[in-house]
Amino acid sequence: MVLAIVSLGPNLLSANDAIISSYAPNEDCTIVEETDALIGYRCPGVFDVDVWLSISDAQWTVSFHKERPTGLVLNQGFNRAHHPDLQVEWRFDGNRPMAALQLWRFYDDAGDLDDGAWVITKIDDNEVCHMGFVDSLENEDPLALARQFADANARSYSCADNPVWIGNAPQKSGHTHHTAR
Repeated sequence: MVLAIVSLGPNLLSANDAIISSYAPNEDCTIVEETDALIGYRCPGVFDVDVWLSISDAQWTVSFHKERPTGLVLNQGFNRAHHPDLQVEWRFDGNRPMAALQLWRFYDDAGDLDDGAWVITKIDDNEVCHMGFVDSLENEDPLALARQFADANARSYSCADNPVWIGNAPQKSGHTHHTAR
C-alpha cells in the first residue's frame, strides 16, 4: 500500500489535506470471507477506518469502517460490470477522515472501461454513505468538484438524504450507479 500525503498541517489535518491510499487486494489486504461466488477483503485504511472490498461475479462493493463493512456501498446490477480504481483519497476533519473519494468505472458494450464517476462517501463512525457522484466525462476537473463537495458537505450531510450528481450528470443512457444501505 502506498500512502501519499498531499498537504499536511503541523498537528491537525484539515479538509484541504488529503492522504491517498492505493491497494492491491492480494498483497495489501486480508481475506475475511471466501466462497465459490465471493471474496471479501479488509484493507488497512487511515486513522482506524479500514477499507472493505468484496468481489462477486465481477461486481465490486466498497465500504469504510473500523470494525466491519457497513453503511452505503457502491453496488452495480448485472447489466454492466464495473471496477473501482483501487486508490482512495481521504478527506479530513481534524485527525479523522470525514470523506473518501474513489473513481468507479463501468465496462461498455465493447468491453472497455468508460471514464467513470467520482464517488464521494461520507465517513463518520457508523454513518457511512454516499453523498454524491461527479461524472468524469461531463465535467471539467471532476476530482476538484468532488473535493469541493466533500469538504463543504461531509460534516453536515445526513445519510438519510439521497446522494446527488454534482456538476453535469452523465449523458450516456445506462450509465447508472446503484447504492444499497
